[in-house]
Amino acid sequence: MAIALLLLTALALAGFLVTSAGGFALASQLAAHVPAARTLVTHHILVAIPTVLLSLFAQSMVIFYFIGTGKLVKDEVADYPEPERRVVLKALRRFKSQTSPAATLALLSAIVVFVIGGAVHTRALPSWTHLAAAIAAVLTHFWAFMVEWRVFAENNRLMEDPRAYARGGARSKKRVARSSNGG
Repeated sequence: MAIALLLLTALALAGFLVTSAGGFALASQLAAHVPAARTLVTHHILVAIPTVLLSLFAQSMVIFYFIGTGKLVKDEVADYPEPERRVVLKALRRFKSQTSPAATLALLSAIVVFVIGGAVHTRALPSWTHLAAAIAAVLTHFWAFMVEWRVFAENNRLMEDPRAYARGGARSKKRVARSSNGG
């Protein structure tokens, strides 16, 4: 599931890049004087709609994935000793705190760029606002992809064997504490 969600995020990012390239062609002075400009507008919109929907789906699913896997792991570690359970619960909170902002901002950036695109198309806003929103959406999706990649990998290690994860996390914390105390 994690690989599928990363793939969806990557596809949304690719869609934003393709849509942006079409938008740049459309916004160029050349497009204003070319009869095919209408075709460029149609192509831009036909790529933008599925890109935004894909982004909304992917980022919503990332958020729900961490809610769901967190619940599964919490149920599994309920009978663990307190120190191990604490390590696992802290990791789950960290996973959500890292992925939720990135996924939420990516989701919102997709909505904003789409709405601003409509406002630019109707000439309610200048075109630079759509360009700025598109750049922000691409950067936000790239950031979300990188965060999600890293956290999905760690979440998979945790889900594979929560007890080993807790013991490994506890041992590494003790090593850090010993090294900082000079022992």
